[in-house]
Amino acid sequence: MPERLKGTFIGEFCRYGFMIFLSAWILQGVRITNWREVVIRYAIDIILMAIMISFGVHWALAFFIAHSINFTFNGQLFAMYTHMGATGVKAEKFLKDTIKMSKMIEKHKFIRASIAYGSLSRGCYKRTSDIDIRLIPAEGGWWATAFYAVWLRTWAFFVHYPLDMYCYDPKVVVKKMRSDELPVMVNERDKCMMQWYPERVEFDEFIKIFTEANIK
Repeated sequence: MPERLKGTFIGEFCRYGFMIFLSAWILQGVRITNWREVVIRYAIDIILMAIMISFGVHWALAFFIAHSINFTFNGQLFAMYTHMGATGVKAEKFLKDTIKMSKMIEKHKFIRASIAYGSLSRGCYKRTSDIDIRLIPAEGGWWATAFYAVWLRTWAFFVHYPLDMYCYDPKVVVKKMRSDELPVMVNERDKCMMQWYPERVEFDEFIKIFTEANIK
C-alpha cells in the first residue's frame, strides 16, 4: 500500500476489508442493543426514507441514504474508524471531551449512571483507543436515555470523539461487559451501582491516572 494512503479512510478500508464495513453498515450494533434502541434506529431510517420518497427519490436509494446517515451519526462510525487507527485523537482532547460528556450526562436525571469499560481504568491510551460507555437508565427513564444516546453519538461524531455507547439495565451490563478491568464510574447517582461494582475507579481518580499516564 502506498505510504500516503496509510492511516486514511481508503487505506483502512483496504486493510480491513469491504465485508467488515458492510457488516457494520447493515447491523449497526442491533445484535447487542436493547430493543428500544433498535426501535429508534429503525424509526430514524423509516422517517428519513419517507421524507426522501415524498420528494420523488426511489425507495431503494432512499433506504441506502437513510441507512448511511443513521450509520454515520448514530452508528458510532468515528469510534470504529478510530479503532482502526485512522484518526489519531490526542490524549488531551480525549480527556477534555470525556469530562465534557460527563458534565452533559450529569444534567439529566433520567440517567442514573454512565460507566466506562476497558483498559482506560489503568490510564492506557493509544491512537486506536475508543471509549466504551454504557448508560444506565433511571426507573422510568429508558426511552429518554435511549433518545439521549442518539444525541450523544451525533455530538461525538461532530467533535471527533471516539464514543462507543449503548444503554443497558444494571443486571444486563454486568453480564455483557468485561470483568477483567475495573469499570470507571463516569457518572453515578447516590452510589446506585455499588452493589454491582463494589470495586471500581471513580471518575476523579480516572482523570488523575489518565493525566499522569498520557499528558505531559
